[in-house]
Amino acid sequence: MDRDGSGAKETVALSTKVEEEFIAPLTAIRGSLEILRDFEDLSKDERTRFLDTALRGCVRLEKAVAGLADSVYDAGGETGHTSSASELSQEDFREYASRVRILDDLDVIEIDFSGFVFKNSKTVNDFHDVIDGVIATTGRHWYFVVNYRDCRIWPEAWVAFAHRGKKINVTHSLGTVRYVEREADETKVTDEPLSASYDPNLFDSRDAAFARIAELKRSAGK
Repeated sequence: MDRDGSGAKETVALSTKVEEEFIAPLTAIRGSLEILRDFEDLSKDERTRFLDTALRGCVRLEKAVAGLADSVYDAGGETGHTSSASELSQEDFREYASRVRILDDLDVIEIDFSGFVFKNSKTVNDFHDVIDGVIATTGRHWYFVVNYRDCRIWPEAWVAFAHRGKKINVTHSLGTVRYVEREADETKVTDEPLSASYDPNLFDSRDAAFARIAELKRSAGK
């Protein structure tokens, strides 16, 4: 029996944390998207405002999931990871390996998640096992540039994805920059660079991402 009520207090604290870090941003995202779906006569400024709200909610969720993954990482958890690259089909292995490029002259490993769907933790772990294998052959640390265009991460894969990304950053990264490449005729959500509004290491072009890597290298005296 919980005589001092500590169990109940922990339950309330956990419930509050889930409400603030997960449910609140999800509610904001869903509400904004439903308004955009249901009201076609919104002005450009109104549409931009609701899109910005949804994007801010996504950033909050990303940070919350990353925080959860940090807790798993610090506790030594493996997010159910039992697979290895040797268990992959040759087709999957070739696809994952083709998405990892070593740019030795730039001290960069470029990872292409574009168009990829992470459906569950197994997909995450399989892909990251291949990434780890490529890194292991080099025996050194790298800057990472990651293309997220049209990449989708299903809820079942969130924690594993954040955990494995955290593990790579802690173990192998000199700095990581992400980008979401747009087509030449694709309209931006806002007139500001994606990075300026939300994340200093998230850009809307590959060139901008590599320019950021150059800045990081200069700051590090490389």
